[in-house]
Amino acid sequence: MIRKVFLFFTLFYFVVSMLITSVFANEEFETSYNVSYQVLPTGKANITQEVSLTNKLSNIYATQYSLTLRGIRIENLQAYDEGGPLKTEIKQSNSETTVVLDFNQQVVGKGKTLKFKLTYTAPDLVEKKGQVWEVNIPRLGEQNSVDYYSLVLLVPKEFNKPAYITPEPVEKKETPTHTLFRFTKNQLSLSGVNAVFGEFQIFDFTIFYHLENSNSSPEKTEIAIPPDTALQKVSYQSLEPPPINVRVDNDGNWLAEYLLTPGQKKIITARGKAKIFSKPQDFFPSPTPENLKNNLLPQKYWEVNNPIIQQKAQELKTPKAIYDFVVNFLEYDFERVKEEEKRMGALHGLNNPQKAICMEFTDLFIALCRAAGIPAREINGFAYTANEKLKSIASSRDILHSWPEYYDEIKKVWIPVDPTWGKTTGGVDYFSKPDLNHFAFVIHGENSETPYPPGSYISKDLQIKNVNVDFGEYEPEKEPNLKVYFELPSQIYWATEKGWIIIQNNGPTAVYDLKIKIEGKGIYLTSQLSNFNLAVLPPFANKKIKVELKPEILASSPNAELVVLLNDSPYSHFLKINLYPKKIILPFLGIILITSFLFFLTKIKFYVKKN
Repeated sequence: MIRKVFLFFTLFYFVVSMLITSVFANEEFETSYNVSYQVLPTGKANITQEVSLTNKLSNIYATQYSLTLRGIRIENLQAYDEGGPLKTEIKQSNSETTVVLDFNQQVVGKGKTLKFKLTYTAPDLVEKKGQVWEVNIPRLGEQNSVDYYSLVLLVPKEFNKPAYITPEPVEKKETPTHTLFRFTKNQLSLSGVNAVFGEFQIFDFTIFYHLENSNSSPEKTEIAIPPDTALQKVSYQSLEPPPINVRVDNDGNWLAEYLLTPGQKKIITARGKAKIFSKPQDFFPSPTPENLKNNLLPQKYWEVNNPIIQQKAQELKTPKAIYDFVVNFLEYDFERVKEEEKRMGALHGLNNPQKAICMEFTDLFIALCRAAGIPAREINGFAYTANEKLKSIASSRDILHSWPEYYDEIKKVWIPVDPTWGKTTGGVDYFSKPDLNHFAFVIHGENSETPYPPGSYISKDLQIKNVNVDFGEYEPEKEPNLKVYFELPSQIYWATEKGWIIIQNNGPTAVYDLKIKIEGKGIYLTSQLSNFNLAVLPPFANKKIKVELKPEILASSPNAELVVLLNDSPYSHFLKINLYPKKIILPFLGIILITSFLFFLTKIKFYVKKN
């Protein structure tokens, strides 16, 4: 059966508020930091801090240094000043690590400088996630007590090019073994460094759909299978049992059609891989003007015409301002993260900002964008989380995430953002960069509720986890596997014959911008659809083309050929032309015409002689 109330949950990506704090009185010391993070191929990071403390007063000197690291474990701590190794103490709690150093020297005098260095290894700053490496460096805390701060990130060359880095480094330099990125105090006081290295991410998925026809007559139904988007390409290993067809709706959803007999229960199993990109891909077609227009309309949960939403939208005006407002205004309610939580909508989120989860973050962003004249829509799907508590829940239950997209008129592409994660990660930027952890299942643009996403087609009789997604390995893309089938008579007469050409995509991936041309040899087509482009043909989909055929008037051979060109690759179907009408009927008609003509001449001669 299909459950029509979708279970919305957030897989908020909770990178604990990693914060570096060191405490010195700003009026007593001038502080300078040169910090380097050298990432190792193993995933650990060696960190070096070179610190200078310059006395601002003549009667003050530093005896001890304290450093607090929130959300970070450290190993192999060592510290030195000009007097040699320093006495160190590490205090660790569940959420933070405090390092205390006792100096060997007592540097006294205004303008005098104490220099020291500490090194340690952090095993948690770098994580391998499938095909990509992700680096998270804490933001700088107590920045008012720091006069100068420079941070260098050194990443091994084998990590490949960065998919994105925020904030944008002020310097990038190549060395024989590493790529160097440098950041400043002003950048790190606002947020930490979040960098992802790798061109794409791979997810393996297995999804079960439970269908049931409780009627006494056959029933057709559709299920939404994960589609391609501008940021993802899906390759199917199998869809069993195979569908009758797969169609693409106006929002780009892939809907697989099945026929159920009376009382029949059926389990559909979809297996495949999703390749998630860091940049929009050229293969994906642009939306139509009509689709963009429909993505401005009010819908259930998107109260675009409400005066409060209209007023707020006119104040904010831009997607970035709307994103910032939603992130700062709404508060995430962890108590609501439970099964079958009711979706409340944008207006409810605006009026109840303390009770929001991903649904309200998404719905409010969409409603405000649409009210501001910006096309926006909702994506439901899987989002990878590093939060162990949520991963434990997701291991036994279907948990999906909701995030919005807005249409960028300049770039001509849909841009995904995630205000929910922008809130729950303590300020990580999920507006200006793409994210390789989001895998779209369905798109809600022209309708805020349908199609229903994977995970909502469930069975009361069989309680199993229906959505299974994990990191996968890259496999080269297979060549398209197109087949052409002809539903035509084996022979044609002089009358017009009708039939079908069926183009079937038997390959694992969708085919885009398919150029189709239909030609006849010994026959000609009366069908208007003989030369056109097909925007997309999803896997398991077929395109039926109606054709009307007629033999050429002067055909002298009984052999005819119908040729279908798919991107200039020919597929032929041979037909027999029955020449019996030509050999028998045409001569007979000729005799009648000649006899009639001679009779007519005789009548004329008789008339002339008589007169």
